[in-house]
Amino acid sequence: MQRVLGVLCFFFLGCSPSGNQVADAGNDGQSDGSTPPASVCVVQSQGTSGVVLSGRLLAPSGPMDGELMIDGSGIIACADASCASAAGYDAATKIACAGGVISPSLINPHDHTNYATVSPLDHGTTRYQHRHDWRVGAEGATALPSPPSTNDTKIIAAAELRFVLGGATAVVSSGGVRGLMRNLAAFSDPTELEGLTGKTTYFDTFPLGDSNGTLITSGCAYPNIRTAGAAFQDGQYAPHVGEGINLAGENELTCLSVQSNDLITARTSIIHGIAFNAKDVDVVKQSGAKLIWSPRSNISLYGDTAPVTEYKSAGVTISLGSDWLPSGSMNMLRELACADALNQKYFHQTFSDRDLWAMVTINAAVAAGFDTQIGSLEAGKVADVAVFDARTNADYRAVIAAGVEDVRLVLRGGTPLYGDADLVAALTTTTCAALDVCGNARVVCFDVPNVTLADAQAAASSIYPLFFCRGTDPDKEPSCVPYRDTYPDGTSATDADGDGVADATDDCPLIFNPVRPLDGAAQADSDGDGFGDACDAQPLDPQAH
Repeated sequence: MQRVLGVLCFFFLGCSPSGNQVADAGNDGQSDGSTPPASVCVVQSQGTSGVVLSGRLLAPSGPMDGELMIDGSGIIACADASCASAAGYDAATKIACAGGVISPSLINPHDHTNYATVSPLDHGTTRYQHRHDWRVGAEGATALPSPPSTNDTKIIAAAELRFVLGGATAVVSSGGVRGLMRNLAAFSDPTELEGLTGKTTYFDTFPLGDSNGTLITSGCAYPNIRTAGAAFQDGQYAPHVGEGINLAGENELTCLSVQSNDLITARTSIIHGIAFNAKDVDVVKQSGAKLIWSPRSNISLYGDTAPVTEYKSAGVTISLGSDWLPSGSMNMLRELACADALNQKYFHQTFSDRDLWAMVTINAAVAAGFDTQIGSLEAGKVADVAVFDARTNADYRAVIAAGVEDVRLVLRGGTPLYGDADLVAALTTTTCAALDVCGNARVVCFDVPNVTLADAQAAASSIYPLFFCRGTDPDKEPSCVPYRDTYPDGTSATDADGDGVADATDDCPLIFNPVRPLDGAAQADSDGDGFGDACDAQPLDPQAH
């Protein structure tokens, strides 16, 4: 009983180690029930240079009523209760967004847009133990059909447009085009940064050179381990590590973090990081590395995901990435929806709404190494901004619960990429292409070389739609409900967290922590104190929990 009360105290009541209740630092921003404004945004006056957006700002210090002034060069000049004293204020176009929230645009720190060549793969109830199982049929598994990669700019433009319609302007991806999203892993084409400066992220799918399916549970006899010199020649290093739930997945971190390899550092953003226990998470913490979490793809393929409650307890920066269309989310709003659903039902609301929102804004910018330029509404940063309808949900929840209908304006560097036709018309003299989004008159300022909006629409029509409207689940969307043979029934009156371990014997009865192959025959409890790693605030100290 004491163990259960301790778990309740830490994760539900929000108690400090001493047992005192503490306040949630995040403002979850639920609607207060007042009459919502008739319009989300209204153009008040047409200026000659720059724009002032007024309304509810999701600022670094928290939600505030105020103004965001963007100068004529696309830089945030002011984010404050009033920007009237800022130079150029009188010349700026004024747009009042009484019915919206003004947020940094969303950032996707992990996707393979050059593999957006097929609709989501259907593998039924089959779940795997390691990525090499579904990739190449390792461990006796039946491999999934391998999606072909492409250099077709029409297909990649369609993939990027899906994200833009969901409020995103930047991605770390193995494929990209000029004119839509910033590709922060632009490799040999720095123009895909779309005006940002600095070194791009080294996106590494096979840091161990194991594309042939090598699986080992100890040692470092991998085909070709990336050298630190190669990994860190650019900016941030983003390797795929621990994508699975077995010892072979865990061994990847063990090998990459040994001193002779030294690939897990403060400049590393680990993609996936599923096959970790508390000791592994501590390695990540001590190194200063970050986590890029892809819950939908993880749940769909493995029935489990990264132990994010442990990462949170350790203070590791967590961002959210969609992975790819074959097993992940079609846009960042759907990835947020997955993370939110898991948080509500399986992680006992460990994360506040502010935490979730940060995963797709400032934390994602940190993971990509561009947080000094984008990711927050601060003077001096580049104006990558999105406005969301907040007439039903307020503040962070307006973003987390948004559908494509709720995205009313998307600016990249202060220039419109997408939005309500009247708002875009007030901000640019460029002729933008009309697009009906769920019955709403929107426009796309499509500027991809040698590709038109019609080209991207045609490419999407043969693969996967650009968007789905509220009330319709995306077609064949990969599951975000944890499932394996050992926990096929979800949550229940006797298994509150749906991990297949009855509450009476569960060492974390409220936090999903199934028995994984890497843990042996029991739930992970690294310090042996009876509190599982997933709900132990100090999982390596048997005297504290």
